[in-house]
Amino acid sequence: MQRSQRANNPNNYEPDLLAKKGRKTVVKRGKVKSCSRQWNKSKSYKKTAQKKRELERLKGAYAKSQNRKVVNEILRHGNIIKTEKVSVKGWHKRYGKAISAKLPGFVQSELKRKAESAGGQFITFSTQKTALSQTHLDGSRIKKSLSQRVHKDVSGVVMHRDIFSAYLARYINEDQLSLRDAVNEYPGLEPILRSAWQQYQTNCEQVSASESRLSHLPLEQFDLKGKIVNQIAVMSEKLT
Repeated sequence: MQRSQRANNPNNYEPDLLAKKGRKTVVKRGKVKSCSRQWNKSKSYKKTAQKKRELERLKGAYAKSQNRKVVNEILRHGNIIKTEKVSVKGWHKRYGKAISAKLPGFVQSELKRKAESAGGQFITFSTQKTALSQTHLDGSRIKKSLSQRVHKDVSGVVMHRDIFSAYLARYINEDQLSLRDAVNEYPGLEPILRSAWQQYQTNCEQVSASESRLSHLPLEQFDLKGKIVNQIAVMSEKLT
């Protein structure tokens, strides 16, 4: 589509420049002129744009359906949801278009809507005041890098960082963490947390195996158990 636009609207772009890239001289495409308003669009461009819109629609519909499954699975365990106050716009600035495939804002809105319609609550708390990923069971706070995914508590507890933070979130009330209750109830809930950690590792292995499988089958992918055809891949093949 970009090549078509440049070919049909040469006056809307600045001249190409020669730039040095190491020892090589490469052609750097000119930017769009700020005063460019009239654009000529060929029939092939319009046809390709229509295909792109359809693929984007399928992609968005698939992402929403998968996120609804996640929301329903969460609500099966209870309708009182506690979550951190996060900035989806900040994630977009940091991760760009990659975050749009996950739709975190949609997940939050669906959780709130369905939890409240079921008579539950959707409670948010401050990440700065609670600092769950840094908090230890003795009340101390020790910062860790984002790449450090395992929480090694000073009390000897070893748990996945996000799972341990989720456990501490159970004992937050109005941005205040009740560490006494968290310490007293941890021995009884530790087997459940370890089971969740094991399930998380299993899911990661399945995702990595799925991505490896998709890289070998770009046009038509199948599920290992049900042998279900990926409809988005088939539709993209038909459109292109």
